Amino acid sequence: MLGGSLSGALIRDVRLANELAARGWRVRVWWAMDRDKSTRLAPGVRQSWLFHGCRYLRSSGSDAADGLGRLLTAITRDKSRRRSAQKRPRIIERLMQGLILRVCAGVDGDRRLIRRFARSLAASEVTHLLPMLAILCPWVQAARRHLNRPLRYLVTFQGYELYGSYARPLGCERRLYDRLAETVAASDFPAVAVSDDYAQRVIADIGVPAESLRSIPPGVPLKVAVDPSDAAALLASKFPRYRRGVPLVTYLGRRDTEKGIDLLLYAASILRSRGVDFQVAVCGPTLFGNLYSEVCCKLAEDLRCPVLWSNQISDELRSALFLQSRCVVYPSIHREPFGMVAAESLAHGTPAIVPDYGGVAAAIEAEGETGGLRFRVWDSAHLADRIGALIEDETLYRRLADAGPRVAAHYSVSRLADRILAHIDLPPRPPAPAKGR
Repeated sequence: MLGGSLSGALIRDVRLANELAARGWRVRVWWAMDRDKSTRLAPGVRQSWLFHGCRYLRSSGSDAADGLGRLLTAITRDKSRRRSAQKRPRIIERLMQGLILRVCAGVDGDRRLIRRFARSLAASEVTHLLPMLAILCPWVQAARRHLNRPLRYLVTFQGYELYGSYARPLGCERRLYDRLAETVAASDFPAVAVSDDYAQRVIADIGVPAESLRSIPPGVPLKVAVDPSDAAALLASKFPRYRRGVPLVTYLGRRDTEKGIDLLLYAASILRSRGVDFQVAVCGPTLFGNLYSEVCCKLAEDLRCPVLWSNQISDELRSALFLQSRCVVYPSIHREPFGMVAAESLAHGTPAIVPDYGGVAAAIEAEGETGGLRFRVWDSAHLADRIGALIEDETLYRRLADAGPRVAAHYSVSRLADRILAHIDLPPRPPAPAKGR
């Protein structure tokens, strides 16, 4: 698992690890780059380090820098490190570029780490490795060459375009993608993409053959984390300007440029000019610095659009926002891999509004059911129409809200685990141990 930046991908894999552990599989996690201490991994899941991001501030890989980074993680809080990273995006840029340069040069050059990882794999008796991101697969590929027993691994594509954006200024984006394609060719199973649309991107950008790729969507929990009767009180305690009884339109996710939060603010302004009374919440951290977030705050002020802003939020507050929102809007301007926020919203019985572009477009429907609406990508006026329809048309709202949990069931964590296990030729639950073992 890669800790720190790609939160959506991390959430998916933490949920998968916990589900596998709950079924009786022995699960172990190696952390790369950073270690999220607040991550709610099941008590039986063993955790250790692969490497800290500081290791590759020098291209050769430094044990001393690695140890210093791990110490820093141990003595600081996750929230403090995230806040510091948001204020200093250059730090994340340097860490990610160091990682990319190491992959492009070949991870075998970091012999000490590879041998240490191989010894750890041998001692843990791991038989299947599921790296959270394709960019971590080269370390697995290199380490298993030092093992004298079989070790199978699966390549998963989610968020590759983000680390591709760090490789582009270095002039090595194509080299990076070639390395990722090599890990697919050497793996034991067809690679996984988190949506059909994302699979097409992987084929076009990275060059993975279509026959070497399968689509398996992420999983969302179906159990609501907060009592609905407590949700309004929780929001009121967090947001002093929250107005009970007034429709709430919410965005949840990273507050970075590709997420299109400005489109939501324009749509809100259009809808207010029509006399519709509602409130807006925008909640989530940033990965690329605070500049876009600050621009959105200024834009909301100029549009006279009051917004309930929040950076990091707890799982309980997140659930409360889903429960109390009339709808959740995810106005992304790029081809999202998948719409986990949209699927989570549906699980809470709250309709989601998504663009008709990218993997997120498919996240609101499954098995003949639809739990949300689509708007024309980049079109704030059409988004305003969609929000207005959900606020003012009770019949439409109720129909979508009722269907939401059934759609979300298609994307449940349990279904994710079933699909992954079947894909890597394992049964839904581990077989009983042989007598005497």
